[in-house]
Amino acid sequence: MRVSWNQAVAVAAAMAALAAAPSVALGADVYTPPPPPVFEAPPPPPQDLFAGWFIGGTLGGATAPFDFSESSTTIDASGFLGGVTGGYNWQNGPIVIGLEGDVLAADVNGERRFNGGINQANPSINTMADLRLRAGVTVVPQVLVFATLGGAWADADLGVGGPGGRSADGTFFGWSLGGGAEVALSSNWSARFDYQFTDFDSETVSYPGGDLEYDPDMSTYRGSLNYRF
Repeated sequence: MRVSWNQAVAVAAAMAALAAAPSVALGADVYTPPPPPVFEAPPPPPQDLFAGWFIGGTLGGATAPFDFSESSTTIDASGFLGGVTGGYNWQNGPIVIGLEGDVLAADVNGERRFNGGINQANPSINTMADLRLRAGVTVVPQVLVFATLGGAWADADLGVGGPGGRSADGTFFGWSLGGGAEVALSSNWSARFDYQFTDFDSETVSYPGGDLEYDPDMSTYRGSLNYRF
């Protein structure tokens, strides 16, 4: 059978088209997905939020029962206090150790009549200061629970009204034990709540009518806002 030139060209073109078709189809079917998005984890919170120098303000309430030599019951005093607090903390991981102090103005008053109601004792604590060691641990990086131990000083008015009485001042020294929690609001600011119990020594005051002995204890409940340098 004789094939003409035109027929040969047509057959060759058809074979070329068949050969190119699979590769075009394969090229159309290949899909390359885009790379997955890259999510960066947030940086971990700093681990030394409570380290360094700090200063702040503190405000709270207090109760201070006075043992009194002329009464079988205590003189119940209560009131408010507030002032300035500051100190320094060392932090190693979750462990925090510090030295801190307070200077406080106070209005903690009580009264008791004695001698059959003729005389009246009016103890009033008006100034306080203390210096304490603090040790604590962070339960999470932003929350510190702690305990404190140290010494305290208080100045008081110890006036007695009635026959044989007079105005008088007294100074008390003692030891203080307490604890609380502090929350870091940012890298510089923190809020704190603490309880302190202070056992003061006794003070004997001489009046024209005789000597009287006072022996107060004090419980304070305070909130503080601190700035860390």
